[in-house]
Parts: sequence; C-alpha cells; structure tokens
Amino acid sequence: MSRRISLDIEKELSQRELQLLVHATKGLTDQAIANELGISLATIATYWGRIRIKLGPLNRTELVAIYLEYKSTEEIFLLINEAEILKKQLESTKKDDSYLLIALNKIPSSVMIIDSLPKIVYVNEATCQWFGFTPEEMLEQPFLDFYPEGRHELWFAWRDSFLANPSDPEFAKSRPAYFRHKDGSLVNVIGDSVALEGPDGTRIMWTSRLAE
Repeated sequence: MSRRISLDIEKELSQRELQLLVHATKGLTDQAIANELGISLATIATYWGRIRIKLGPLNRTELVAIYLEYKSTEEIFLLINEAEILKKQLESTKKDDSYLLIALNKIPSSVMIIDSLPKIVYVNEATCQWFGFTPEEMLEQPFLDFYPEGRHELWFAWRDSFLANPSDPEFAKSRPAYFRHKDGSLVNVIGDSVALEGPDGTRIMWTSRLAE
C-alpha cells in the first residue's frame, strides 16, 4: 500500500473518480454514491475499475484507506512546512516585533508555544476555539493544566527526548495528542513540534490539526 502513496492521487485520478473516492470515505454505499452523483450503478462499477487500473487491483476498503492515508500525509506535510516557516520567522524577529505573533492568529491550525517551565506563552485563535478557553485563561498558565491527567509523565518523557534531538522525526513529527477541553472532554489532535532557541531557554512550538 505504501508504494501507491508515492503517487499524486489527485493528479492521477479524474475529477469524477476523485468524487467517487471522497463519497466512499464518508461511508456511502455505491447506490448512495450513484444517487448523489446522478449516475447508474453500472457507471459506478466502471469508475471503480478505472481507479483500480491507476492505483492497483485492490478492494474498495483498501482503495479508501489509500486515499485517506494520502490526504493525511498531504495535510501533515503542509503542517511541517508551516511550522518550519514559523520557526524561521520567530527566530529572526526581535522580541518586541509582535506583528508576527498577531499574524499567527490567521492560521487555521492550532499554534501553541510552551516555555521550559512548561508554561504557555502563546496561543492563537484556533487553539482557543478548539479547547474552549479564552487567551487570558491559557496564557502564562502551566501547560499540563490543559493536558489529560495520567499522561503527564509521558509528556515529560517525550519532551526530554524531543529537546535532546529535535530533528528526530520519531519525536518531532506527526504525533497524536489529547488536550483537555474546558467542558471536560478530550480534543484529539495530530501535530508537529519545533524547538525555538531564545534567551530564556528552549521553547516548543506545537502546530496541530484536529484528528478525524
């Protein structure tokens, strides 16, 4: 299956074939997809055949899994690039150049910066919306106040390993995590970490997306 992920699926498939896969990822049956697209079941079968020619002789479940993995990899790649760009900007700016931090509020992904204590020193609007808190309720507060109880030791173990080797993808890239919502529920995210060196020590910038 991983061999197929090397393809740019959205360029490999026609628009109609992509529509079929997208509807299939939502759990629609072939009949429901046919109704949605206004075509016959025979035409649906023809499209599945064309998809298999391009992606491989796989069953419906495997084809859907390939597409979901492709989209997940694509989103994670964008997050990694975004995090690297933000890292360069934050490292090059002066501490009183607040325009960059204000600009982070426009990013639809969650951005959180944590100092060495660990204490939250920056959150953007997406972070606050996802977790239900205001910026005032999160800023300067202990990071672990927003992390599930029972997982604190795991977080410290990850933090120490990450800071020892921040370029290691095992610790820095595409890690699932859970955060505590204000209503007590858990918010499942997948994110990437970047180490930021500053006069007050190393900070961690966590850029994440909501997990499906």
